[in-house]
Amino acid sequence: MSDPETNRRSLFRLRFPIAEQPELSTDIQEYQVVELAENSARLEANASVISSESWTPAVLRLGSGNQITTAVKLSRIDKNHLVVLLDKNIPHKEMMSEQQRLIAKYGKPKSQNNWN
Repeated sequence: MSDPETNRRSLFRLRFPIAEQPELSTDIQEYQVVELAENSARLEANASVISSESWTPAVLRLGSGNQITTAVKLSRIDKNHLVVLLDKNIPHKEMMSEQQRLIAKYGKPKSQNNWN
């Protein structure tokens, strides 16, 4: 496995139940976040596409009510999802807090896919 592949797999990932999916908003469009990592997000694809050439300002709204100002750039299109890079990492503390909120509300899933 290459170094980028190893690093990509070592990041904390959080999959969201459909009812709890955060929203990522740009000036053009709002997207539902299916999965979130410290440095990237998987979004439900819609008619609008995010640029892969430049950073697009965005706001991530978590279920906890916290908002994170960031910028996104399209990394790839994967089936019906857009995978975007975030210009700054989401703090690990924020990711853990969101995970704990979901576990408190829904219990710990047997696998990440059970919430969907």
